[in-house]
Amino acid sequence: MSVSAGFLRAQTNDPIPKPADVPHRYRVEIVSKNLAAPWALDFLPDKRIFFTERFGQVRVIENGQLLDTPALRLTNIAVGVKMGLLGLVHDPGFGTNRFLYTAQNYPAGQRYAMRVVRYRESKNQLTEPHTIIAGIPAWLNHTGGRLRFGPDGMLYITTGDADRPPDSQRLDSLAGKILRLRRDGSIPSDNPFVGQTNARPEIWSYGHRNPQGIDFHPTLPFIMATEHGPDHGDEVNIIERGANYGWPRIHHRQAETGLRSPTLEFTPAIAPASGMFYRGDAFPKLKGNFLVGCLRGEGLLRVQLAGTNIIGVERFFHRLYARIRDVVESPEGYIYFTTSMHDPPEGTPRPNYDMILRIVPLDAPASGYPLATNFGLNAGASLPVFDSNSTDPAMLIPMFCQPCHGPKLEGGMQASLVDAEWKHVKGDEEMFRFISNGNANLGMPAFKNSLSDAQIRALMNYIRIEEKNPRANAAPKPATGPSEFE
Repeated sequence: MSVSAGFLRAQTNDPIPKPADVPHRYRVEIVSKNLAAPWALDFLPDKRIFFTERFGQVRVIENGQLLDTPALRLTNIAVGVKMGLLGLVHDPGFGTNRFLYTAQNYPAGQRYAMRVVRYRESKNQLTEPHTIIAGIPAWLNHTGGRLRFGPDGMLYITTGDADRPPDSQRLDSLAGKILRLRRDGSIPSDNPFVGQTNARPEIWSYGHRNPQGIDFHPTLPFIMATEHGPDHGDEVNIIERGANYGWPRIHHRQAETGLRSPTLEFTPAIAPASGMFYRGDAFPKLKGNFLVGCLRGEGLLRVQLAGTNIIGVERFFHRLYARIRDVVESPEGYIYFTTSMHDPPEGTPRPNYDMILRIVPLDAPASGYPLATNFGLNAGASLPVFDSNSTDPAMLIPMFCQPCHGPKLEGGMQASLVDAEWKHVKGDEEMFRFISNGNANLGMPAFKNSLSDAQIRALMNYIRIEEKNPRANAAPKPATGPSEFE
């Protein structure tokens, strides 16, 4: 398959390679475990690893060992469903200036905001905090938070819509954007909206919902970014200067003149939490590929490119190591990734989580790290197989309702669907239109993009029954089918 413009729909229930199909003999090792939501991982030039834990710490791994004392411990941040201490990146001139940058959520009146704070590193401690930008809108979800330096030496920052979708289209708001700053927080003169009335000059692109991965092609002048979609409809995009990526005016496979439809669109959702181009030599068949850490998709996604054309999409390690947040490359060309099992609603902690793991060639020198066998579902276990035509609530509820409304529909990122008074609809037909068309201001996606009328009415019927007798009708378990590894 190939695409140079528009979108390519990538069904995540398409055939997925077995682990043996990864294009190199390899082993997976545990670098560190018993962590708490490691969000971003960064290799310093001297090979030390600094990483954030979302609850407010920057930790250090030196000579293969996790240090007991954090480099930074914050108490003045807002920690919530998906908020806290997020992105981390070192300055391109770190060898001289010792600067690292973090993205942090904090209380801002009746809501929340995000700031980027620069620190100076000395002897595994971060001091001298200096805020280079603040006041970026944030909320319990959709806060972005990824930081990357580009080959132009500029700092790129992803921001979410802060659960106010229309703000993504507003050029006077920093919500739902990719921003571009100099390392001191000043504005580059070639940013696309510099000098435009009622537009923030920090903006590089807009119309985003919740982009959390961004990287720069190793040899070609383009950026790729990942983005969480509404009701599935996750995206991978080629990012262009000043472009409008459509949210909430378009999403999924929709198109509109002047707006960018996704380069790749994923339904069912994979929850793409990070993205990086592989540049190393340890896995030569992966060179130039874009690797994506998937939360709900529980695996690593590989996007193969020829120039800007996408020629292949496949997923590795599906459900072997749980929800994957960040994926980065080490100086040796090994692939490191972090798990994220402390993020509700679907992130039920499992034994030995959270972790940092790494993929190394099978013939790589012995490291002393223990092997990671299989901490997720057993490779021979039955896994859910999504039937896109099913009207069975046991299949639809886990896919379309539980991720936002909680495992028992009693409340998660969104309100309870049971034991609650309906605030926004009256009667069946109004409920049908609400589910079908969505409401961007309320964070309700339009299900008509992925569900038939019959499927929507099946969901309605189940919710009505659950509302009348919630305790007698536990939320259905996912349907199961043949293992994808068999």
